[in-house]
Amino acid sequence: MTDPGSPPERPARRRPQRRFSLGEKIAIVRESNAPGMSAAHVARLHGIAVNVLYYWRKAYGEVAQTDLTTFASRGTMVKEIEDLQLQVRNLERLLGKRTLEVALLRERLGKFDDEAES
Repeated sequence: MTDPGSPPERPARRRPQRRFSLGEKIAIVRESNAPGMSAAHVARLHGIAVNVLYYWRKAYGEVAQTDLTTFASRGTMVKEIEDLQLQVRNLERLLGKRTLEVALLRERLGKFDDEAES
């Protein structure tokens, strides 16, 4: 028990549990894999247990090691898709014009054939 003259013991406070997004976990794993960074130091910086960091390394290691150029080029992919959609619209418009021209030429040719037969 406690001495009568000492202050009462406080129960140990637990920090509220923090949930990290997938992006945050991957960033922390990348940071821990950086040269010169120890897992313990990175875990301490982010307020997580070292064993949690090791679990994340195991779970997200492959994702963390992939190059981000595919994600960075997402903007260029969107631009390329928009350009291709514009090209498709233009080609459809051109195809419509050509189809109309062919129909008109066939109609004229049909009239010409009818006049030639008479």
